[in-house]
Amino acid sequence: MELLIALNKKDYKTFGKFFNENFPFLVMFADKYLEDIESAADVAQETFIQMWRFQGEFESLEKAKGFLYTTARHIALNHLKHGRIVEEYVKIQEKEADIFFRNQIIEEETYQLVHRAVNQLAEQSRKIILLSLQGYSNSEIAEQLHISINSVRTLKQNAYKKLRGILKEHFYLLPIVLKMNFF
Repeated sequence: MELLIALNKKDYKTFGKFFNENFPFLVMFADKYLEDIESAADVAQETFIQMWRFQGEFESLEKAKGFLYTTARHIALNHLKHGRIVEEYVKIQEKEADIFFRNQIIEEETYQLVHRAVNQLAEQSRKIILLSLQGYSNSEIAEQLHISINSVRTLKQNAYKKLRGILKEHFYLLPIVLKMNFF
């Protein structure tokens, strides 16, 4: 609640913290539309500028994040509409579909939840999970971290158990997490 009040009052320090926490995820979201990470970063930055200039007040952090994603979507789509030829316009129409928009928000929010949960793991377990998410096999992880493959399996199994406990209240996201190959 304090974060929301500070955001509505345009507190520089709080806004900076909010920016740092959400900027990477907003860039990834915009990149889904633009398929150009530099342009996506520009879109994310413009989105935060518009949020700063916003004259109203947000009723909740969810509405503040909703503002970010909706604004980023509009800016990204405007960028595509002005910068692409007719063939790209067909892709824009598909990407403007409400289902695509909703799924992208869910995916990004799910990624944030999983990312926060992984960061709660012990250092060695976190390294193993992050390498696993990058597609490394157990043997490759063992080699990189200079530990036995059995240690990798045990630490990974314990990490998954802890992650299930951390994420248990978000059980409804399981199909999305599985689709994203997190586990």
